[in-house]
Amino acid sequence: MKKKIKVSIFTGNRAEYGLLSPIISKISKSRKINENVIISGSHLDKKYGLTSKEIHKDKIQKLYKLKTLNRKNNVPEFTPLSISEIINKVANLLKKIKPDLFIIYADRYETFAAAIASTQMGIPTVHLEGGDLTEGGTFDDNVRHAITKLSHFHFTTNEMAKKRIMRMGEEKWRVRNFGYPAIDLIRDENFAKPEEISKKLNISLKKPIVIFTLHPIPIEQKNFKINIKNCLIALEKISPKDVDIIITNPNSDRGGDTFLKILKKYKNKKNFKIYGSLGRYYYHGILSLIKKLNIPIVCVGNSSSGIKETAIFGCPTVNIGQRQDGRLRSNNIIDVSYESKKIFNAINKCIKDKTFKKKCIKSKNVYGGGDTGKKIVNFIEKLNFDKKKIIIKKFK
Repeated sequence: MKKKIKVSIFTGNRAEYGLLSPIISKISKSRKINENVIISGSHLDKKYGLTSKEIHKDKIQKLYKLKTLNRKNNVPEFTPLSISEIINKVANLLKKIKPDLFIIYADRYETFAAAIASTQMGIPTVHLEGGDLTEGGTFDDNVRHAITKLSHFHFTTNEMAKKRIMRMGEEKWRVRNFGYPAIDLIRDENFAKPEEISKKLNISLKKPIVIFTLHPIPIEQKNFKINIKNCLIALEKISPKDVDIIITNPNSDRGGDTFLKILKKYKNKKNFKIYGSLGRYYYHGILSLIKKLNIPIVCVGNSSSGIKETAIFGCPTVNIGQRQDGRLRSNNIIDVSYESKKIFNAINKCIKDKTFKKKCIKSKNVYGGGDTGKKIVNFIEKLNFDKKKIIIKKFK
């Protein structure tokens, strides 16, 4: 009997795992692959939702936890110190596991650290969601492209990203456009039903819902407090208008702790509900209410999910600031600065403007039609594991 392919999958934060989950699910059903999942970073941090609890519910056969030190993330040295720690811990674990293939996702510093460990150990490494652009002052592009150059295979979410990676000198046989994995979950309607949402979040589902997520970015550190307060002023102005405001915690980037302190003041505020993480099961469930119950839903903030996952539901999005500049998008997005009046007006338009809402319902999804997980499993099962050919990259 042919030996099974041993695949290790790394995840360091909630957003990333939500996108990896349909792939993990498909891999687990393969008769030719043995999978294990390595979780680290904010998954194991209570401040950011302790999302390891959600991962446990997925009953993954082999799960490894790599806990990192609980450092203050509002200091410049937070990221490099975390990277060095994750490199060390991932390298030691990979030495023990000895995978045939290592899968990593997107552009987080945790992923960058994992990529350094795996590639320098000569482990064939697959990078998902490379080639995207986010020109808004984060280090995401730098990190994402660095991971691309380290990795051996590239599974992009769109055709533009695929072409960009090939322009970076990667060989054609290493690059595939397999689409955006979240579409698998959405297409399969793998999300919460209205009654589950009402019970879990304690909301009536009879009035508009605004979902707000704001992540810190390096170029806005100086003004981050002011930017947060401007957003919250706009939300406070909206909330008395019989609107439920759902706020999810930021990611663990530098500045996240600052936002968490400010959010504490809003815990008992009328119409405000604050969660460490909704998870895609409830997040997608809320977005689905637009078509299921005809409830106005608005996604607000600077998260990539607001750009990439809302169009398929016909959900209007208010994208604040520069964080998602350059990101491929549909026509359901309103871009605004951090001025509270502009944020308020944009949210109001998304709730009340019938013409704009109709436009959003007809928005075209630009991130593929699903089956990403299936395509990735097929690729792995058919891959010729000629390690020398895979590891030694030739550049054009």
